[in-house]
Amino acid sequence: MKRLRIVLGTHNHMPVGQPEPQSEAAYQRSFRPFLSTLYGYPDVPATLFFGGNLIEWLEQAHPEFLMLLSEMVKRGQVELLGGGFYDPILSLIPNSDKLGQLEKLTTFLRVQFGTRPRGCWITELAWEPTLASVIRTSGMEYSFLEDWQLRCAGVASGLLHRPYMTEDQGKLLTVFPIDSSLSSDPRMAPEEILAALRHLWECGENAMAALMWDGVSRAESDRQDTPPESWFARFFSALQENSEWLAPSLPGELRGHGPLERIYLPTCAPRRHAASGLPAELKAPFEKAVEEAVRGGLCPSGSFFRQFLSRYPESALLYAKMMYAHVLVSQVRGDKYQKRAAQNELWKGQCQAAYWYGAARSPGIYANHLRKAAYRALIEAERITREKEIFIPSIISVDYDMDDAQELLYQGSEINAYLHTQGGALFELDFLPSSWNYLDTMARRRETVAHAAPGAASDTAPGAASDAVQGAMVFASAVDQYSRRCFQDHFLAADCTIESFDDMSYREAGDFLSATYQLVELNRPLPEVLLRCEGSIDTGKGGRAPLVLEKRYIFRPRSIDVYYRLVNPSSTMLETRFAVELNLSLSSRKPEASRLFLLEENQKAEIPSERGAAENTKSLLVRDVQNGVSVTLSCSGEFLLWVLPVETRAGTLEGEETVFQSHCLMPQWPLAIPAGGTWENHLSIGFEKSPSPSSPPSAEG
Repeated sequence: MKRLRIVLGTHNHMPVGQPEPQSEAAYQRSFRPFLSTLYGYPDVPATLFFGGNLIEWLEQAHPEFLMLLSEMVKRGQVELLGGGFYDPILSLIPNSDKLGQLEKLTTFLRVQFGTRPRGCWITELAWEPTLASVIRTSGMEYSFLEDWQLRCAGVASGLLHRPYMTEDQGKLLTVFPIDSSLSSDPRMAPEEILAALRHLWECGENAMAALMWDGVSRAESDRQDTPPESWFARFFSALQENSEWLAPSLPGELRGHGPLERIYLPTCAPRRHAASGLPAELKAPFEKAVEEAVRGGLCPSGSFFRQFLSRYPESALLYAKMMYAHVLVSQVRGDKYQKRAAQNELWKGQCQAAYWYGAARSPGIYANHLRKAAYRALIEAERITREKEIFIPSIISVDYDMDDAQELLYQGSEINAYLHTQGGALFELDFLPSSWNYLDTMARRRETVAHAAPGAASDTAPGAASDAVQGAMVFASAVDQYSRRCFQDHFLAADCTIESFDDMSYREAGDFLSATYQLVELNRPLPEVLLRCEGSIDTGKGGRAPLVLEKRYIFRPRSIDVYYRLVNPSSTMLETRFAVELNLSLSSRKPEASRLFLLEENQKAEIPSERGAAENTKSLLVRDVQNGVSVTLSCSGEFLLWVLPVETRAGTLEGEETVFQSHCLMPQWPLAIPAGGTWENHLSIGFEKSPSPSSPPSAEG
């Protein structure tokens, strides 16, 4: 009987924007132990992927690691995989960026290690059929997918341990199925893996097995056990001791062994992502239906990475920003250095980490610092594309977020302010001198974690409740009823308190929050926009009263003025409470990152960033300490101010994590508008940059 050929290796990533301490910890716990142990077993070959962002960090922080890796490549022990330089979800980015990122890493590996990769690692294994032709066009011949993904293509479970061929536009790509039972659970002991491999060898002729671990997760599983070097040494020693029936191999050695069966793989993500894009309450029934469909040889619907864009509006907006930046970068002509710099920032902003939520594997889009890093790169790409000599501030109408409706984008010399007619609110607010989106925040949602973190206790964590899925945990913080934006219009019932508003048990008296505002006037030269909405207010007496709300946005170089006019068209007095919600997202609410001050005449009084109220307020200063920016909110009259920190809860490898997302600021006024009467007010938000730059933004939340 022939020996069982196995391909083993790790894929290793570093999100753009990851804090230095986390990067160093990952190196010491994961990357260094694996490679240094593997070096002592020259007869054990490995297939490794390192993201370009990670290699750049290693060049600066640990050049000795790259020297060791280079030696192992030269002696033929390591085969390096190519892929997207900044770990993008390839299926989400434009084709020119796919090819550009693939070629950037290929060139980088060729220069650094003297080898051109023959295989491609697909970030998060997010597969779409057209990737076959894109990868082959980039000069690579094979890739990996999870065996579950091949089951979605109709491959029987008994035929998963062999390579296959897939095709797109006449271009062929070899696909190696990853044995998910041996690769997805990093807690498996080496002896368990060897026993499973021996069973496979005994049962199948010409079988092969691919074991590709997440490099960080593989080592993190031993946090409460033994050093990772011990696990790796035990495993590599076991491979050598069983060489009579085991043959560790590199993928390039296996491609030429006989003709491969051709299959066509549907759009699909790995098994762990099958229900990730769905609301928590739908995950359990969906996962059950998916398993039944696959068992019956059917392709399940919904196991599609783009579902994250539907599940999380914040992800969809980041995606829209990326696509818009791509258009701007593509239009740069003449100056190749300008285009190259803008393109590199665009590609940084495509790093996958901030676009999705991976439950216990990754806080993803919930990680404030990862989103901030993506937005910073995309805003910087946009800033680079502007030629200062010919750039003129303006308002343009475009379907920015791809919802089949026109959004209004003010693009100024120092501010971007993007306005949606739904709710008549700002959904993006960029201060260009800092490349910072102050509306990059997250709404609070009910989330589940399907599996406890490796080594975690089985008891329910404090503040969490058991889900219907076995082993699942629910992080049930307050659930927001809407996406958090700026200049959102609330009408609050008489019994609404700051506590009920914070936990979202309050009652919205008006219907303006999600209503569509009509564009009444668009004055591009000034520039200003007038919006109007005809709605109604719950009177609290069993009926509703009509109300017309007009708001005029006037955009200035470093500030935005919003003029409100409320009209009571009825024949009776209208009494209500009007509030305007503004969300400002900073890196943290710790004093070293942000501070809040009430302003009165020439004095300022600092207030805590905890939940609280301040009466008779006319102006508030939000000091963005990390970016050296002062954001001032002012009003033409006094108001009651609510300050509420918005914090989300989600699962990570460490368990539950609470992350600061934004300061919610709520100026409000009691109104008594007579029949046929009006109420008017004026709010302003302005930005000022300190003359001396401060330290880079903290990633702590």
